[in-house]
Amino acid sequence: MFETQQLIEIISRQRHDPLAMLLRFGLGLLTPLYRLAIWWRNRRFDEDSQRDPATLTKRVAVPVISIGNLTTGGTGKTPLVIWITRFLKNQDLRVAVISRGYGADNSNPSDTRNDEAKEMELRLPNVPQLQDPDRYRVATIAVEKLKSQVILLDDGFQHRQLWRDLDIVLIDGINPFGYDRLLPRGLLREPLSSLQRADVIVLTRCNLVSNEKKTAIFERIKRHATNALLVQAGTSPTGWRQFDGQEFPLKHLRGREVFGFCGIGNPDGFRQTLQRLQMEPKHFQVFADHHHYTSAELAKIAESARQTGASALVCTHKDLVKVGCNEIGGLPIYALLIEVELLHGQREFETQLLSVIPT
Repeated sequence: MFETQQLIEIISRQRHDPLAMLLRFGLGLLTPLYRLAIWWRNRRFDEDSQRDPATLTKRVAVPVISIGNLTTGGTGKTPLVIWITRFLKNQDLRVAVISRGYGADNSNPSDTRNDEAKEMELRLPNVPQLQDPDRYRVATIAVEKLKSQVILLDDGFQHRQLWRDLDIVLIDGINPFGYDRLLPRGLLREPLSSLQRADVIVLTRCNLVSNEKKTAIFERIKRHATNALLVQAGTSPTGWRQFDGQEFPLKHLRGREVFGFCGIGNPDGFRQTLQRLQMEPKHFQVFADHHHYTSAELAKIAESARQTGASALVCTHKDLVKVGCNEIGGLPIYALLIEVELLHGQREFETQLLSVIPT
């Protein structure tokens, strides 16, 4: 089987060998079937919403705010979920975050949370993180048993069974449109025309792309989402953290040789952030999104790092919660802490969030 990075190289046309061309051809044959399935599913929900919203879509007793993606892979969604949660809590609202729980480690029956839930639990210790494929059921639990006043539906754009009062879609500035092809030939979960359902579109990692590219992306978005609020967001590294909770300033690793690794949807975003910190790793190892590290893999990472002369390991916070320790083979592990920064449209975005909250 191919690793995630190899598949990206194939579908993005970085590879031109005969095997890559054959695979692109085969994946392209499957794409019309996926397009048809998406079209039929969305048509059913669109027709249902016009006739009787209760037929397919279920509503809970409090506002639901969905934060989702148009593509697979990372768009910087978790930092924005954290930002929105903190903003709502500052309005004295009880917030719960619900999600499907994709990528959870099912080998441990006592803890079936995925890496994103574990990360947000550390960053939002007083906010319930509930995971269940049946989002309506778990949202009902959050309302009736936890007395939540607002539900944040994490990764909810394609989950249309739960009624939402505000639909927020994130688009990654580095790779905004998934190589312009639907799955499995590209990374698009839905056609760009689906953006017409969005109330707010947030272009993330704006600080990592040029103004010319941002302008081109927004022009294309506006063709499909004429009424959506457009917001620009960037990423702001704030420091380093170890598994035991110790935090260190960014300068803590300045001048040291480091070995980077990650298992996230968009490894290039993490790599570019390290480069902006003038911390080009001696080596950068990429794993699949939601990868669960084995002891053998971690030992191999440490050995590879020592061979390159690195004195520390660096990863994302999403990876650190799965690694579960401060060091491997004598090498300390640090996670880069990232906060989202709204660069344009923050006031309008806050107004949109509050507009769905009953007064």
